[in-house]
Order: sequence, then C-alpha cells, then structure tokens
Amino acid sequence: MPYLTDRFHDQNNTSQNREAAPERPPGAFDPDAVAGRLRARILGQDPAVDAVVRALSLAGAGIADPARPLANLLLVGPTGTGKTELVRQVAAELRAGPEDLCRVDMGALAQEHYAASFSGAPPGYAGSKEAYSVFERSKVEGDAYTPGVVLFDEVEKAHPTVLRALLQVLDNGELRLANGQERISFRNSYVFLTSNLGSAELARRRRARWRRVADRLGDRPGALTRRLAARGNETAVSAALGDFFDTEFLNRIDETIVFTEFDTETAQRIAAVEIEELRRRLRRRSVELVVDEEVSALIADAGFDPVFGARGLRRCLRTTLADPVATAVLWRRPVGREPITVRARVSAGVVVAD
Repeated sequence: MPYLTDRFHDQNNTSQNREAAPERPPGAFDPDAVAGRLRARILGQDPAVDAVVRALSLAGAGIADPARPLANLLLVGPTGTGKTELVRQVAAELRAGPEDLCRVDMGALAQEHYAASFSGAPPGYAGSKEAYSVFERSKVEGDAYTPGVVLFDEVEKAHPTVLRALLQVLDNGELRLANGQERISFRNSYVFLTSNLGSAELARRRRARWRRVADRLGDRPGALTRRLAARGNETAVSAALGDFFDTEFLNRIDETIVFTEFDTETAQRIAAVEIEELRRRLRRRSVELVVDEEVSALIADAGFDPVFGARGLRRCLRTTLADPVATAVLWRRPVGREPITVRARVSAGVVVAD
C-alpha cells in the first residue's frame, strides 16, 4: 500500500510538472526560438523553416543516424525565394556567422575535368599527395560542440561524375579522397543541397492568365489560389526532380523542401526589410534616412515579380530609392562624415530624396 500511495503522489507531481514547463538550461537548443529568428529573416517560407528546424531538433535530440550526416535536405523552388539565405542563417545559428559554412558551387564542377577538385586528384596525378579538395575540413567536420554546415549550391549543374561521388557523402557520411589514404567525415554536419529544377515550369504556371485574375480578386480568393498553386507547384517540382536525378540519389535525401513563390504581402514585407537594411548601411556613414510609407508600397508594387523573387525587389530598390538617396547625400555632403538627415518620399509617381 505505501508503494501505491507513493506512486499516486508521483503521478500528481508529474501532472503538475506538465502544466509548468521546465526552464531550459543556458545554451540549450530551443526549436521555437530558432524558428522565430529564421522566420524573421526568411519571409514567406514558414513550411520550409519548420522543416529545417525539425531536422535540427532530430539531430539535437540524438535521433539522427550516426553513420550518416545529421541531415540531408534538398531545397528546391523558384530563384530568389531564400534557399541559400536559409542555409546561411542556419550557419549563423549553429556556428560563428552566416559565412561560417562550406559552400560548394556545383556550377563550377560542370565539366568532367574539374571533378577532381571534389574528391582530390587520383594517384599518379599532380596534387594527389596533398589531397586537395573543395572542402574545408573545419567547416565540414566541426567539433564536439559545433556541427558542420555544408551547402551544395545548384546541385543539378554538376557533372554526373560529381553526383556519383556525392552519393557516398549522402549515404555513408564520408568522402574517400581519390588518393585512397584520407577521408572527410560528414557525420557531424548538416548537408544542404539547392536546386532550381522546375523553375521554368513554375514561372509558366505563375504567368498564367487565371493566376493574374485570381490575384486581383482579393485576399480570400488569393489565399485559395495560393493553396491550389502550392499543391500544383509541388507536383511540378517532384516531376522535374524525378526526370533529372536518379532514384538512388533522391532516395538518399531525408526531406525535399519546396519553396513557394512570393505573394504581394510577402513582397511588401521584403521591401520593408530591404529598406531597413539600406538605412542601417547609411547610418554607419552618419546618414539618417527617413522613408515615407508610400516609398515602400511603390517599391513592392514596381519590383514585385514572383518569377524573380527577392532579387527583383532589390534591383528595383537600387534604382528607385538608393539612386536618388545617393545623389542627395553627395549633393549635401560632398566630403566628410558630418551627420545629415535625408528624407525619401514619393512625388509624381517617383521617389525623390532631399
């Protein structure tokens, strides 16, 4: 009986503990906090952020397969939607900063004779003893406290020889260099691959007349249209991936994350973020930039093209806002670092700065 009484009290204490969430120790991985910070930088891609945080959580809990990389994630979708930027922000969360990752431009490995830079020169060739490769060991292997982050950017542009060598990385978490004497371990690293496969089909679908008409109908029809379009986009991207990659390659991917095209609301948020970044750059040069709300709306409207994503908005901001601001700064302060204030506003449909 005392045993049953003790167990009853333990159950009561357990239910009380469930109601009061335990405090996280300093330095512990907090999925909600990481997801919030990533969403603040990667706008309009909440499902993609959730998928990445899910992979980080699985590895952080020790559930990842120890004989493979911590995660193999394939990021696909239209250009300019934040695929590479998401990986950079993951590196900022896990390592010293957004540039502290091993980034491999697979477009530079499009020719077969450049494939030796992936796994090193074979025996008998120049450089075989040095075991040179495109990988930085410290950023790939990490250490006991810091995982590695590896990005294979635009993986579809690599030569098939490179893709075959990549299979052993995705499957075994190791890359045996061509000299046969050394290996690079990826078992303590997150492996990200980006691809623009299917972008042409997505652009064709986005420019369809029914999409343009539906977008003008308002928020509710627009939301329905976006859900239908997202479902069709995933089908189109999956078909493009299946046509290009072998099944054995796709079978080694833990999760394929499809980035969606931007809508008008996301374009306005991105425009506001880019304007704030411009203000920060000017503030470092003792220039305080005041921007009217109409300016942000004008840039979002003129620069928004779902086919080009955020890059189109940046180009529009450069010519629409940054150019008149630079002219005003040089006119008011040709030399020196005297603090000045510049205001940008819309006049006759264009941005003026004074």
